[in-house]
Amino acid sequence: MKYALIGDVHGTELRDLESALHYENPDVLICTGDFDQTRTIHQFIELERNYERAGKSVIKVPGNHDHAILNNFDISSGALRKQGKTSRELHNELMSDNAAYHYIDGLVNSKDPRCTNNRVKIFLDENRFGKEYKTVIVHGAYDGDLSSFPDCPSRIRDLWLRLRTPEDHADNFRAMAEKGYKVMVRGHDHEAVYAYNDPIKGVVIRKPKENASSFRLLRHRQHTINPGALFNGRFAIIDTRFRDEKVPILRYHSL
Repeated sequence: MKYALIGDVHGTELRDLESALHYENPDVLICTGDFDQTRTIHQFIELERNYERAGKSVIKVPGNHDHAILNNFDISSGALRKQGKTSRELHNELMSDNAAYHYIDGLVNSKDPRCTNNRVKIFLDENRFGKEYKTVIVHGAYDGDLSSFPDCPSRIRDLWLRLRTPEDHADNFRAMAEKGYKVMVRGHDHEAVYAYNDPIKGVVIRKPKENASSFRLLRHRQHTINPGALFNGRFAIIDTRFRDEKVPILRYHSL
């Protein structure tokens, strides 16, 4: 199985992504949300339709921007400033576009049984690895830093939690362990980061180079994977098809 990981879309034109996905030909596209602009939402809807027509699957979870813009919460961020948009303007655009509104409403208030409490659970290549690589897909994290939103309601904390420090990662790994997860695919922090928790070494954080970093998802470790913001041209691939490798391989890319 081959998984493409994207997140923090933030109004990105998806043409370059479509070209990269055509080249990579993944079986599953995983998106951690934050669409922002209706133009981008429509492009993603079409991309998802094309995947489903080809017998492939798309897994997506909402981001904090999706939740805030849908519900007209006034937020500010560097990504909004770079787009030249306010959250209020984006809310008004969303409300005036019926198809985009229903898509984001369906994402934030998902009735999909796979998506509960803003999260989706999968097992990486279950045919090959069984239930060994239990994986959670979420925009933020289970635990970490909430300084950007100290009064965040508990029901949306996992959309806002950041992993800024080794201590944040350690807290998040502990929360993952309590729920039995070996892998977390996340976004929110925009920076491409691969971190793992090793029984001997402890928490190790890697900041991958563009198109030059790959990692083996070893069985005895826990892993968190942030592909980086698509807004900044970053994405990642998890590939389990290498028969000479007994573990999934994570590769980082730029558009």
